[in-house]
Amino acid sequence: MQSGVYALDHAALVAAQPGLADCAADDLVLQHRDGEVPIRVVGAADGRFGPGSRIEWVGHQLHGPESWNDAYSINNVYLLGAAPGPHKRIADAAPAGGKAGLAGLQRTLHLEQDNLMIRLDMSQQQPGQEPDVWQWAKLTHVDPQPFTTSFDLPDLAARGPDVALTLNFRGLSTLFAPNNLKGSKPADHHVELRVNGRLLTALEWDKRDEVRKDVKVPLGLLEERGNTLEMRIPKRPVPWQPQNDVVDVVMFNWAEVRYPIAGDLDAGVFALAVRDQPAADQELRFQGAGAPVLFGDDGVRRPGEVLADGRYRFAPAPVDVDQYPALDGQLAAPVRVRAAADGTDWRAPAHGYDYLIVSHASLMDAVRPLAEFHRQRGLKVAMIDPQEAYDQFNGGISHPQAIRNLVDTAWNEWPEPRPRFLLLVGKASFDIRHDTYDDGRYAKWTNMELLYPNQFGGIASTSNPNRTEKLADSNLIPTWQFPSPEGQSASDNGFVTVGREKLPRGEQEWKPVLAVGRFPVVKPEEVTAIVNKTINYMTNPPVGRWRREAMMITDDSEYFHTLSDDLANSLDEQGFATSRIYAHKEEEHNVAHQSAIRDGLNEGQLLVHFIGHGGRYIWRTGAPDVRKNHDLFTLDDVSNLSNGGRLPVILSMTCYSAPFDNPSEDSIGERFLREADRGAVAVFAASWRNSPSPAFSKALMTEILEPGQTIGEGIVKAKNAINNRILVEMYNLLGDPALVMELPRDPLHIARDGDRWSRDLLVALPMQRFNGEVVVDWVDATGKKQTTRTYRTDQPRFRLPIPRLPDGEPAKLRAYAYDLVTGKDALGTFVLHAPPVEPAEPAAAAKSAVPATPATAAPAKAAAAPAH
Repeated sequence: MQSGVYALDHAALVAAQPGLADCAADDLVLQHRDGEVPIRVVGAADGRFGPGSRIEWVGHQLHGPESWNDAYSINNVYLLGAAPGPHKRIADAAPAGGKAGLAGLQRTLHLEQDNLMIRLDMSQQQPGQEPDVWQWAKLTHVDPQPFTTSFDLPDLAARGPDVALTLNFRGLSTLFAPNNLKGSKPADHHVELRVNGRLLTALEWDKRDEVRKDVKVPLGLLEERGNTLEMRIPKRPVPWQPQNDVVDVVMFNWAEVRYPIAGDLDAGVFALAVRDQPAADQELRFQGAGAPVLFGDDGVRRPGEVLADGRYRFAPAPVDVDQYPALDGQLAAPVRVRAAADGTDWRAPAHGYDYLIVSHASLMDAVRPLAEFHRQRGLKVAMIDPQEAYDQFNGGISHPQAIRNLVDTAWNEWPEPRPRFLLLVGKASFDIRHDTYDDGRYAKWTNMELLYPNQFGGIASTSNPNRTEKLADSNLIPTWQFPSPEGQSASDNGFVTVGREKLPRGEQEWKPVLAVGRFPVVKPEEVTAIVNKTINYMTNPPVGRWRREAMMITDDSEYFHTLSDDLANSLDEQGFATSRIYAHKEEEHNVAHQSAIRDGLNEGQLLVHFIGHGGRYIWRTGAPDVRKNHDLFTLDDVSNLSNGGRLPVILSMTCYSAPFDNPSEDSIGERFLREADRGAVAVFAASWRNSPSPAFSKALMTEILEPGQTIGEGIVKAKNAINNRILVEMYNLLGDPALVMELPRDPLHIARDGDRWSRDLLVALPMQRFNGEVVVDWVDATGKKQTTRTYRTDQPRFRLPIPRLPDGEPAKLRAYAYDLVTGKDALGTFVLHAPPVEPAEPAAAAKSAVPATPATAAPAKAAAAPAH
């Protein structure tokens, strides 16, 4: 909505909210967020707000805390209700009628276009701030033409003070001078400013912070129509390298013009203000049919007193208070009138909930089966429309803070149980104002993409030009923007850091206390696909080798090879079987690796861990290189999988795998989750550029592989175990936070035979009957797998012969047993030969040790036979 005078009549109000019909006019109260707004009630002569009545008020465009346009909402919201007590009303004021001169008047014209989005790092934005990241134009020293825009100044006065022009910029480049520089360093930024062809000044400043520059423009230089504003960055030689020009890149954000007016209301219903003589009356001309009225931001209505020749006099007004003309009795109508959400009072519900599902209304029915599934598992589940959170916690205005306030209230004030899980059902978007799909308006990688175009990847766009929904339709559940070293990144972490406000400021305030996950979708069928995968995974997962398989993937970096090996070895120690797919620099292409990933995923994996270089659409094998195929796995590869029923949890520890707030582009993390009957059951990935941490990966694996623990709560523990805020904020869970990984359910017990002449091992499964396969990895002393053998047995207790292998005696084994009929499985390891250790100091006395055989392992009546 635009700022101006608004009216709402009784008929439109009662159609949306019948409960306000025929209420006392004095009880009506209009609120904006936490403040009351003065109103004027018209047509309520009998004291009742009935047919023919209306309310009038000054409504404003919603501005952001640091920007002209709010980052999270296009429309401002006002809440009208009825409650006894005194309420703010608009007062009328008549002209003073004094003999003093008339007040001087002015208007302010704001010029701004949101054409390009930049990314601000943590040196330019603090967590929780909402700076203006949308800019009008990029200016550089190599532009072939200067930047030019035109503007009109309605009702410009012929005489008066100079016009005040304010310009807002943000520098992107920095000029670094050598230490031995003699003389002063040139300014980082130098912008020549022309108005209507005349060079007014050159603006100079340093650094990359937002700056405002004030310029006086001679009144005589301007016209009511067709003025031009021109900006140019000239080429400047570098003093210590005169053969090179200074690299000067500037983002132009907005311009604001404050100019004197003649006082002609026929020029339009633009806001005006007194610039001097606040005690004097105001005089304006108007040729319309009705008497004009000025509604002021000071809560005063100033009707015009008729003079001669179409002139009107108005009461004095304070300096710089905006006044909005109401002409011919025509007032603006609200964009929409609706009843406030009247469901559950989430500020004080009757009982607490374990699980909060905040779902966009259009997706509510699709996610309902998941809510019922968790209720049957014993969780208390609340389903909440985000509009309820906006209405009850933020005055009806959409903003992530409203959902955080909901969660904070639930955590701190609701009855037991405290919430454990938060699921957000709906995609987020950082672009809520454009309808056309144009990825070129966004800084794809970092601010350096704007500084040096085409130097940071040339990946083709994945947007679909045939999509019919508007871009704004993808902003269903907004998210926070965390300022990382490479720019702001989508972060759901801020929703669940509640209950920490009383702690001293420091690292702890950004640690989560409950688990959060998101379904980044816009259509009900996408929700259904994820819900079906989640429920099937937790109720009817097939047993089989996939439940012990973990795929470790990385690029051609030896550093990442070492990190991935360490993680894989720790999984091997627990009995899992890891496949390691590592790229190498000398390889000409990645066909073998792509096939290995595809085939391994199709066969089924419990866990997939990628660490290395990545992009929004791919897992890479290294830095971009046009001579080689470095796209290890792509969006198309994900869509062509056939691994339904054997879905992995994916840890994508790389850059850009899940920027779920991009309005027009897909990402590999989102694609893995959204694909029906294939892909992954959950994805943990970063929304922007980062340096992955092996300690974080280790903590994540340790926690989510804890039997019976949900992945969401495991992530909470892992995030609390590290002290890297960037990773805590940037990595998000796409999927159900209450999901429990389908680990092998039982331990497999192994012991040596008490017979010293026997090479058999005694194996006992903790089940009454068993008829299935046992998969055994035989491993040497270095941890290298020597062979994998599969055995069949129809007994829960059996003998397992130790094989004689050509490359040496096995030192360890990993075994997985599964029965397809009963659905039972078990996992275990056994050390045959402990690795050598340094000799210890001789003890004074030592007792003899005898082999111990667990009761569950003795005596074995059957031998396992090789399976064919």
